[in-house]
Amino acid sequence: MTLEPTEAGGWDALSRRRLLQLTGAGAGAMALGSLTAGTASAEEAGTADRAGRPRPELLNGSTFPVGLWVPPPAEQTTLARYREVTDAGFTFATSVEQPQTVEFQRQVLRLAEQAGLKWIATDERLINIYNQQPPEQWGRVVESVVADYRRYPAWAGFYLWDEPNAGVFTNIGKVAARIRRAAPTKLPYVNLFPTYANARQLGAPTYEAYLDRYVDEANPEYMSYDHYSVLKPDGVTPDFFINLAAVRNKSLATGLPTWAFILSCEHNRYRLPSEADLYWQINVNLAYGAKGIQYFTYWTPKYDEYIEALISKAGERTPLYYWAQKINRTHLATIGAELLPLVSETVTHANEPNLPAGAAGFTADAWTAGAQGSAVIVSRFRAGHGNQPHRWLLVTNGSSSATATSSLTLGAGVRADEFRPTSREYTPVRTSGGVLPVQLAPGMARLFRLTKSH
Repeated sequence: MTLEPTEAGGWDALSRRRLLQLTGAGAGAMALGSLTAGTASAEEAGTADRAGRPRPELLNGSTFPVGLWVPPPAEQTTLARYREVTDAGFTFATSVEQPQTVEFQRQVLRLAEQAGLKWIATDERLINIYNQQPPEQWGRVVESVVADYRRYPAWAGFYLWDEPNAGVFTNIGKVAARIRRAAPTKLPYVNLFPTYANARQLGAPTYEAYLDRYVDEANPEYMSYDHYSVLKPDGVTPDFFINLAAVRNKSLATGLPTWAFILSCEHNRYRLPSEADLYWQINVNLAYGAKGIQYFTYWTPKYDEYIEALISKAGERTPLYYWAQKINRTHLATIGAELLPLVSETVTHANEPNLPAGAAGFTADAWTAGAQGSAVIVSRFRAGHGNQPHRWLLVTNGSSSATATSSLTLGAGVRADEFRPTSREYTPVRTSGGVLPVQLAPGMARLFRLTKSH
């Protein structure tokens, strides 16, 4: 199924931007693109070298980051509700829909600490800093805001911008640099546009140029982006793999980890995801090297166009909650964590009758000499650099609706062990003639460790 972008440049004029417009969140920041801040040092401009910089705590652990947008609304801000979030396997959250006052954000931080959740605070003083304070005052404002949150253990960073135009990257970098100076282990949170934004929205002629400018001008610690791929009734956005490949390429070129959003709320042209749809979105992003997964949304927004997410508008758990709980706690907490320190080496699509735009077809090499059967995504990872005897192979079903029955022919002298999420151990796989059989339920993936004997 193929849909033409709207005149505004995205599916449904970009659903996240629409939600921000409905809530009125972030409206004060819209004037940032017209600001000029004069001259500044490299650190103040956000262009200082990332080498030697302390890593934000959300990027510096062995726990796979699983985040969400649209947490419980203000009237449902209780310990029980935030424990419900962590019971579903989420590790952090942020919100632009709730009150952006320091009093409310501290209330959430107290509950998040008790629930075992990290919270990226959204403070109105930072949201409005760009057009309410002169640039020479930004450092003072940031220091004041940081002082209000420093003593809260659940505080993990500050929300700065969602889907920014490239024209604001320099100023985002300046504010982020001041946050790093005042709180080196806290994350300045920014989330980027998808490829289906148009050039006017991106502020750049191409998506690759948009990513280039973000890295060069904002000097980030990571890249987060959203691309909602599952369309009604059963389609996929035609540029999904173009987006995946572009972000992966930039990540490998810069060493920046990437976080990706998945769709978990039916609205407008986006279908109600099945359990297999959730798995498929997550596994495809893992296949392309994602180091964090975020859900849009957790709670169903109150507006008419949003139909159902993990928690309904009435506050009831939907089937999506239980599916996400299983995926987060048994899949991302295990396979995701296993992939977290590894580096993406190759991503190819095998046995695809019509190769998706942006995808690379399977080619034989010394690790995998052949692929037969159903369509699968074959992703290879390595640990660090140099000539090492191990590689990791994630094999993902190319479909969220059909079982995949495939086989991979291993290279000469290569043996395979499969990762078992329940025990978090690898067990040997019996192969016949070097052929590794792989059967996958819709949307599912399996992880193998390959070892060369010579």
